[in-house]
Amino acid sequence: MSDEIFEVFEELFEWRKKKNRKDRTGSAPSEPSIPSLPAAPPIYCIKCGARNEGNSRFCLSCGELLPSAGEEMRCPRCSSAVPLAAKFCAKCGTPVA
Repeated sequence: MSDEIFEVFEELFEWRKKKNRKDRTGSAPSEPSIPSLPAAPPIYCIKCGARNEGNSRFCLSCGELLPSAGEEMRCPRCSSAVPLAAKFCAKCGTPVA
């Protein structure tokens, strides 16, 4: 992700250099296309299992507060930490998503 950010900044700096040259010369260079950032992966609700957009803070189905990206959730059975991408608890095997 940091590589993508650096690429965006490089394109912006190049665009600015071209714009400054245009201001001095009077000819208009073409504007670069800025790549869009990838969409956030979906987040599944811990309470009801509903699929939500990756940038959602609350579940669209039940209103439960959703974990932030990169956070860990807790297993409903043994309360051990489980990564968001996991489908089962590593300690007890309970389905979590």
